[in-house]
Amino acid sequence: MKLEKFLQDNYNYNPEIKDQVQNYYETWKSWYQGDTKFHHYFIYNGKNKIPQTRYTMNMAKQISEDWSDILWSEKCKISMTNDNSQDQFDDLTNKLDLYAIINQALEKSGALGTVATVTSVYDIIQNEDAMTLDVSEAKTRVDITDFDWIFPLTWNNKEVTECAFGSIEYIKGQKYIVLSVHKLNDEGNYVIYNHLFRDNNSNLIEVEMDDTAKEFDTMSNVKWFSIFKPLLTNNLFSNSPFGIPHYANAINNLMSVDLCFDEIRNEINNGRKRIFARADMFNYDDGKQRLVFDPNDTSIYQLPSGATKDDLIQTDSDTLRTDSQIGALNTELNLLGNQVGFGENHYHFDGTNLSTATAVISSNSKLFRRKKKLEIGYESSIYDLVNSICYASSKFGQYNIDTADMVIQFDDSIIEDKEAESARARSEVSLGVLSKIEYRMKIYGETEEIATKKIQEIEASNPSVDEILNNK
Repeated sequence: MKLEKFLQDNYNYNPEIKDQVQNYYETWKSWYQGDTKFHHYFIYNGKNKIPQTRYTMNMAKQISEDWSDILWSEKCKISMTNDNSQDQFDDLTNKLDLYAIINQALEKSGALGTVATVTSVYDIIQNEDAMTLDVSEAKTRVDITDFDWIFPLTWNNKEVTECAFGSIEYIKGQKYIVLSVHKLNDEGNYVIYNHLFRDNNSNLIEVEMDDTAKEFDTMSNVKWFSIFKPLLTNNLFSNSPFGIPHYANAINNLMSVDLCFDEIRNEINNGRKRIFARADMFNYDDGKQRLVFDPNDTSIYQLPSGATKDDLIQTDSDTLRTDSQIGALNTELNLLGNQVGFGENHYHFDGTNLSTATAVISSNSKLFRRKKKLEIGYESSIYDLVNSICYASSKFGQYNIDTADMVIQFDDSIIEDKEAESARARSEVSLGVLSKIEYRMKIYGETEEIATKKIQEIEASNPSVDEILNNK
């Protein structure tokens, strides 16, 4: 039995959903890994076809990393309604290493089109009465699931509402497939159906689970999964729950970059200085058969024995063309950077290293506009992830986190100088066009409730002269 067949028979899964994406996905994955069919070719030397491997700059990986770093860093903030919830959320964030999970999800979704985060809880004990749960030792877990193991069941233009997720586990050397199916029941709550399969040479046999509930009612309409994909119009396949990576329409640009880089590497390799020496010059006989040249010196090439005395020793040192080739590479890097949303002059190769632009960019640049567009889509993904871990850790754990009015603040320091933004906001407060509450919400990323509370605390600790006199 295959996993897709099991889902088709038991959960009405339609395998055509992924079939239309599969070939594209394999292409994107190979570029992300830096090893594609394009990088393996042959050169005919007049006698034989010699296999070659093309050098790569692995720009697909670089692009995915750069967008992830621009979108999410330690400067980003997730703020809760009150201080107690914030403190508990910060503790949960540290235990889960949540910021690293978000960063990885952003990179992999930008590279592969779609990934998912799946929330689960473990170490829950069912009490003897079988009616209550002991969650004193319960822990929350978040896994990142790649495209291969995502099986959408129900979706619309806005979101995926029901989905199945698979993963591989090894128990005592035996390979198992774990399947969790997230479906809504008649009450509108999510129920997670868990299945375990023993993998015998890709033939799956369902087996019983010892320590996992086969059917787990979350008792809420909060999704325990989140789909991450870039907010890019999918021009490759329509009506699909899957997204496309940043470079989906820039494969030709990736090829051009690697062609130029390969030329530079081969130019340096093939253009190095060589010394050609006749065969009988490689040793001389003084009774000890001493060697004239180091046999491991690759710069010395042995000529055939038919060479004349006039060709006893000669050298070859052609001028390298790397300057013009580096110029061509930078042109292609510029085109690639522009194609994937960074704008012009984002990447530059100096002959040794690849560098990226680090200067503060203007708010009307292509990078700024693309960043803001991507944030719209990813904000809802991050919200679903945070909401799921907070609910799971509160309902089935020791936390009590209120996510009402949660605020997700992205970092714009690469876009705009924060000091300049703060100074302008202070000026707007003094002019009366911006309130103190709005100032704190904008600059510190606080909710309206938190901002109001902070201002009240500040004003209470620094009363005006009139307030002091009136209190006497």
